[in-house]
Amino acid sequence: MAAGKQDSRQKMINMMYLVFIAMLALNISKEVLATLGILNDDIENSIKSKSEKSNELYRVFAQNAENPSYTFANEWAPVIKNATNQYFDFVQSLKDTLLLDEFGKNKYKKSVVVKDGPNRNDTLLITNFQTMDKSIELDDMFFEGNNYDSLGLVYVDQFKNYSTLMKSVIDSIVTKENRLTVKRTPHDFSISNDLIARSFTFKDSVVNSEGTIQPYLDYNFKGFPKIASVSKLTKLQSDIRELELQMVEAFNTKILSDGSAVNINTSKSLLNAKSTYFVGERINDAKILIGRIASDFQPDSVSIKIDNRELVRGRDFTVEDGALNLNLVFSSGGEKKIRGDLFFSDADGNLEPIPVEQTLVVNNRTDFFIEIPRMNILYRGLPNEIRVIDPEISQNNIRVTSSSANISPSGSSTFEVRPKDGFDKIVVNVGDRTNSRVKKSKTFRVKDLPVMESSIAYNNRFYTGSTGISKTGLQRGKVAGKVPSDFDYDLTIEVTSFTFSVGNLPPIQIKGDGLRDAFSAIESQSTGSVAFFTNVVSTAYFESKGRRVPIKNVRVGDFSIKIR
Repeated sequence: MAAGKQDSRQKMINMMYLVFIAMLALNISKEVLATLGILNDDIENSIKSKSEKSNELYRVFAQNAENPSYTFANEWAPVIKNATNQYFDFVQSLKDTLLLDEFGKNKYKKSVVVKDGPNRNDTLLITNFQTMDKSIELDDMFFEGNNYDSLGLVYVDQFKNYSTLMKSVIDSIVTKENRLTVKRTPHDFSISNDLIARSFTFKDSVVNSEGTIQPYLDYNFKGFPKIASVSKLTKLQSDIRELELQMVEAFNTKILSDGSAVNINTSKSLLNAKSTYFVGERINDAKILIGRIASDFQPDSVSIKIDNRELVRGRDFTVEDGALNLNLVFSSGGEKKIRGDLFFSDADGNLEPIPVEQTLVVNNRTDFFIEIPRMNILYRGLPNEIRVIDPEISQNNIRVTSSSANISPSGSSTFEVRPKDGFDKIVVNVGDRTNSRVKKSKTFRVKDLPVMESSIAYNNRFYTGSTGISKTGLQRGKVAGKVPSDFDYDLTIEVTSFTFSVGNLPPIQIKGDGLRDAFSAIESQSTGSVAFFTNVVSTAYFESKGRRVPIKNVRVGDFSIKIR
């Protein structure tokens, strides 16, 4: 075809050939995009499995909070968990920005009808990976010309800070282990260290396949098809969960190695009993437990005394299911000191003692107690539930009053206490309706509700200072408050007013929870501007006897968020 002059027919054939090659190249490109999407979904599935394994270990650690072998795990696992979840959620917010529309739905999902095969005419929901071939959306997120945009800088900081924190956790544990008087087998974080070095090492510049130097983000993201960037972010999430799993598994491996021995460094005696007993009451539900509770942890010998009286096995206690079950009756009240040793045989047959030193409180029948089931203090505005038990008074005749609180019965032995304003302490009086001479009282602390946690709610997601938010999300979102995780009451928080400022503009007072009054102010801001929310006031609502009861002027924490 190269020799001589080509006629019109030959030119047409050549043109069709070029078109065919172009179409073939295009098909290969689409197939590569689809393959990246399939790999992305596979990695997503593996992430879920890693997270489930880590959460199961967190649960085991929490269940063994009193066990000395779990000391390191319970000190550092919450740090690892919180940091990992925050970083993982930050990366997820980037993916959501790339994949979700303004209504929070995946804009690449589509329904297709199966045209042949056994499932013909069925409708399937699939992800159209082939259309995720542009890079402009992520380029606009991370770059401003040849420089990093504010969100790009945040991404780099988050990447570096996470690995730095994980390394500092490992270093702190190693340092603390080296200072222990009794040396034990140390934690093995070799896999975690290798993973940090392999997947979380940051370099300002990277040499590419052509031998030229590129900035870190340019090398990893700039100009790549969207599905490639999404897959890379998913791979980062997988590495985050893998590092989390390897670190908590290092704790678990160390705990299991400690479990091979029973000694004073790994085991501890515990008393599992009611807080109160009475004179003449048979005590048959109090147990002395040893360390990790398991049926194979049976003492080889027991020497226990209560108030210097030696307890007799079979009469005063039995040994079952890894515990000493007490079976006692006391003729007088007061604190009963339980002292002695539980002996276990070591590998050489020698008896190793585990000290027992516990206290059992036995009250006289005239004593009473008031229990606050939910929390240890009373809160203003809430119907704090208390439980009153007094063996001297029939339950139907118990009368509970207070001059500094409104008290009403809510059950057979429970009462709702609403502290009045102006009191830091209240005195709860207990009396007998049929006997005016019976009068008893106890004092409790009173506190305001805690400051509620704050965020911006938009499209069924909550945005905080660590995630940033789009300009549209800020304009259309609402200021939200929620109760702290360690607060046991179920409250609904509705923001009623706040002070808002953005960039260098003066602050404005806004009523309600939306930002429509600040729409123009937000619109005038550029990416990277920071919005500030102060003096956030809300009304908290709780359910009481089928009614929705408000508590006004509940504070929500001040916060700021960056526009991205």
